[in-house]
Amino acid sequence: MLRNLSLLLLTAIIFSGCNSSSKQAIDHEPLVKLNYEQKISSTYDEVIANYQKLDEAWPEARLLEGGLTDCGKPLHLFVMSADRQFDPDRIRKSGKTIVMIMNAIHPGEPDGMEASMIVADDILRNHNGMRQLLDSTVVCIIPVYSIGGLLYQNPWHRTNQPEPTNPGYRGNAKNLDLNRDFVKLDTENAKSFVKLFRQWDPDIFLDTHATNGSDHQHVVTYLPAQHNSMPEPVGRFFKGTMIPAMYKKMATTPYPMIPYAEYTNQSPEEGIESYVQTPRFSTGYTLLFHSLPQMIENLCYQPYVDRVKGLYHFIITMIGFSNENTDAILQVREESRQMVKTKREFPLDYELDSTKFETIEFRGFERGTDISPLTGEVRSIYDYSKPFTTTIPFYDEYKPSKMVTAPNFYVVPQAWSEVIERLKINQIEMIRLDRDSLMEVEVYYIDNLVWSARPSNGHHFHDRFTTRKEIQRIQYYRGDYLVPVNQESNYFIVNMLEPEAPDSYFRWNFFDPCLEDREWFSPHPVLEDRIFAYLNENPGARRLLDEAVAADPKLAGNRMAQMYFAYTKLGLANKWVARYPVARLN
Repeated sequence: MLRNLSLLLLTAIIFSGCNSSSKQAIDHEPLVKLNYEQKISSTYDEVIANYQKLDEAWPEARLLEGGLTDCGKPLHLFVMSADRQFDPDRIRKSGKTIVMIMNAIHPGEPDGMEASMIVADDILRNHNGMRQLLDSTVVCIIPVYSIGGLLYQNPWHRTNQPEPTNPGYRGNAKNLDLNRDFVKLDTENAKSFVKLFRQWDPDIFLDTHATNGSDHQHVVTYLPAQHNSMPEPVGRFFKGTMIPAMYKKMATTPYPMIPYAEYTNQSPEEGIESYVQTPRFSTGYTLLFHSLPQMIENLCYQPYVDRVKGLYHFIITMIGFSNENTDAILQVREESRQMVKTKREFPLDYELDSTKFETIEFRGFERGTDISPLTGEVRSIYDYSKPFTTTIPFYDEYKPSKMVTAPNFYVVPQAWSEVIERLKINQIEMIRLDRDSLMEVEVYYIDNLVWSARPSNGHHFHDRFTTRKEIQRIQYYRGDYLVPVNQESNYFIVNMLEPEAPDSYFRWNFFDPCLEDREWFSPHPVLEDRIFAYLNENPGARRLLDEAVAADPKLAGNRMAQMYFAYTKLGLANKWVARYPVARLN
């Protein structure tokens, strides 16, 4: 945005005696005025106005626009940089870490939206010496991700959540859940975010939420990306260094954390499990690019003021960790990138290792019953008059349950332009064929597909199917794409192009036309005579039909069934049908 020139000159005078990091900035009065203590969340216009104030007041801050969202408004990125450098390439070359915070992906959960504004204001005005957090770290904040959802505030959104009194809507302007769209990219929001994320390549990523899926005494529950599903070097550092440091530091604040309460058998006393976040989710997507992703799920039944303050403490703790561990973070990410370039075996799915766990303190409430005011029925409740503290197991170890060996290349025909577009948005390197080429490749066939009865976030997600492989010689054409599997982004490539990966493009039905047959037959004598002649000329085909007839009495004497078998099983029909279009080339 354009800055006020006189204000810029005044700011320059104020900082003329300071060093480049402006450590001596005066602890001014806050510029950001919020109403969270009155249980009121900010509106979209109020959020952007607050960041504009900070942009105008401090040369170390800049409010950028990073592409459009579905409602037509831009996706903003607010950047704080002590040396006033706002080019991500130059920032990385300077040896600083980059932290990115995403807020209001679900605008009914606005805790982080409020907390981030306070954090930004406090750092920039050097409240309690907080400018030092920018010594080795640049902080990027997405003020509002689901802008369309925040523009639609209503007290009856998030119906189980008593505060704030004006929550936004879970869907975006297209009525899609943005935390299911990081792979599909059906929204302009997601396309703009991915471009920003790949451009800035943050070392640490945070997505802020609130949860109504449990009830207990804790305000802040912590959901870091599941470390076993991350590239091994960053996963090891995350589990061994960063996560323990975050718990330890937060324990010194009024808001000690527990893991996100995904109960074992719906009972907290039996333990809490972490879970593997697949690429449809923000943390599951960002981990594919060697970031250290985490999510906060504040308990929505707690007072809004505490939820905002709890997230404030977490964000400050996270930035502090980044600032104090810059060299180690940059080193482990580079190690991870180089390792993944040559990695051949990739996990596609995981299972919980229930033999490994640690114990944590859990502060909950006993459960009881009371009488429904609507019907007089007995209902289950948490009895807030009976708090308890106990020790429970926390299960946080997973092991691969399905592995795949990656090929040297994936071959993607140019006809599948929606997939090609998404690979390009994610900055995947590809090679276009410069001539028509007949290539021997390995292909998958999709079998036993059970179609979903209802759409999921705008798609009919393919959950149940099997695959089989064949080696075939297939004609490809000038302009088709080779995707080399020698990139820093190999985790992303494999997860998108292997059909059985949990959030592959196939599962999100980008390749559904490959499952449909455009040719068929009628039981006309002309076709039957052709099939009979073919069987006489091909003894191997005749033997397969005879074996099938012997094994299935229903085929005997049923000309239609035998014609169908010959057409579909003996190589007469089009080999395109149910053949997954992305091939593997070694």
